[in-house]
Amino acid sequence: MSPIYILPWNCSCVKVLGMLKKLKKDIDNSLKSFLWDISAELGLQAASGLLYGGIRDFLHRSGKRIRPILFLISYQGYTKKKGFSYEKLLRCSLSLELLHDFLLAHDDVIDKSALRRGKPALHRLFNMKLGVSGKDELGSNLGIVAGDIIFTMAIDALLSFSEDPSRKEQALKIFIRTAAATGIGEFIDVVNNVKKIEKITKKEVFLTYTLKTAKYTFEGPLLIGAVLAGADKEETQKLSRLGIILGQAFQIQDDLLDTFSSSEKIGKPVLSDLNESKKTLLVWKTYKTLAKKDKKLLKHLLEKRGKTYRDLLEFRKLIKRAGADRYCQKKAASLLLEADSICSGLRMRKKHKTALNQFIEDFRSKTETLT
Repeated sequence: MSPIYILPWNCSCVKVLGMLKKLKKDIDNSLKSFLWDISAELGLQAASGLLYGGIRDFLHRSGKRIRPILFLISYQGYTKKKGFSYEKLLRCSLSLELLHDFLLAHDDVIDKSALRRGKPALHRLFNMKLGVSGKDELGSNLGIVAGDIIFTMAIDALLSFSEDPSRKEQALKIFIRTAAATGIGEFIDVVNNVKKIEKITKKEVFLTYTLKTAKYTFEGPLLIGAVLAGADKEETQKLSRLGIILGQAFQIQDDLLDTFSSSEKIGKPVLSDLNESKKTLLVWKTYKTLAKKDKKLLKHLLEKRGKTYRDLLEFRKLIKRAGADRYCQKKAASLLLEADSICSGLRMRKKHKTALNQFIEDFRSKTETLT
């Protein structure tokens, strides 16, 4: 998906797509500067070069920066201030990227993932630096601790912006509840991984999508930006619904990518969802639609240990046979239509609403070409 970028508040109005390179560079530069400053304040590098180096490597990896982008669109779309510091606003936006990194570090330990953003997962990186086996628990233990430290950095970044104290308090509450919701979603997801596919309901699938993905990727960034800016309750309610819808569509897209894309394109093994026996909408619909014989084969693939690429190809055949890929594409398209409707009714500044609309449109284009 191509992310959307916006320029600082006082820049002249230009087409949204022309803003892409500028904001990406701003966010990445701000992240480097923030890491240097916070590491000095915490005495991180002096305490452990290994810890500092691991966190620096992990945070500096290329990413879409979806979450800080949405935060910036939301804040600048609603604020009535004209003289705020753009640099400090950028630093505040990093709280959502750092929350993402914290969750990824822990998620990779839970899933025993080898790759993240095309490089070794953080816990694997620690094992490499220490010269131990990639499967050694030492790296996992250190990865969890490093993730916890990244989370404290996220809170520090959020509180670094000068705004009305009551708004900052409200934004912090949303941030904490967003993190908690994501943790609940992760818990449910892990439990569902060991449940039989016939026991999984569509409602459970979407609950996981909402809690584990939508809350912190879309709803949280949009709400935190709007609340800090002073948006009213009617607008935040619309943004909340918009965030949930976009998150669900995003997760459906991610499920399709995991199954039909390549490791090079997505920066992680394409077998990850199948290896972890994740009960995605794709899997749920496939099972519900298949004939009895094929249902048995799907269950065998989900429950099999040591899955292979050949198993993935068989898995793809079952999905195609059931038409689950088309079903998921249509569902994502339906969600994005609703997102369009909500977005058009927002009272956000025009150029920022245009950026949000373009974000949805790029999202739609990507989903339509996945399989």
